[in-house]
Amino acid sequence: MAEARTSPPSTTANNQDAFLWALYVLGGSDTEIDVEQIYLKAFELAPARLGWRTRPDLPDYKKTSKALQSVEAKTHVGLVHKTHANARKLTAQGVQWIEMFKSIFEQVYSRGPVAAASTNFHEKRRRSLHESKAWQNWLRDGSLDIFKLAEVLTCSPGSPLPIWKSRVEEVSRAGNVLQDKELIKFADVISMFIKTKVDK
Repeated sequence: MAEARTSPPSTTANNQDAFLWALYVLGGSDTEIDVEQIYLKAFELAPARLGWRTRPDLPDYKKTSKALQSVEAKTHVGLVHKTHANARKLTAQGVQWIEMFKSIFEQVYSRGPVAAASTNFHEKRRRSLHESKAWQNWLRDGSLDIFKLAEVLTCSPGSPLPIWKSRVEEVSRAGNVLQDKELIKFADVISMFIKTKVDK
């Protein structure tokens, strides 16, 4: 039987640590907790990591259940006890491990929702938009130009409407993941604009 994990948790968010911390926060050191409760708490702690790609406001069951599988089989062996198919509890080693590194968990997960795993990708998209003339013109006076938009969205003015729509959806997704209302608004405005400018 493998030895229980002793190495510290990550100082940046990850799905497996979020699962363990959720179990602890729910009282899993003293009582068994239904896995669905743990999934929901983990999602609450890290919604951008554990939500749907297109609906970040909804928990993704596949991501949360995959985190549990990884915890038990690889990353946190010996720290969680499977009391029955749908419930888990921290082992004595699990409680000791969490409490030994409690300050790390509190720093990473108790200061508001943590960033998505793909945040860097979306942050790059936001940065490239902010640096574009299309964005700057829109901020200045609300004007939009099909050529400048095509340049920043990496398509051409003559691209079919479905291509434009997919590019706008990427901007909207970045806005949702980053919780950037201005970016979401920009995506909405572009969406309305291209309907009048682009042939189907």
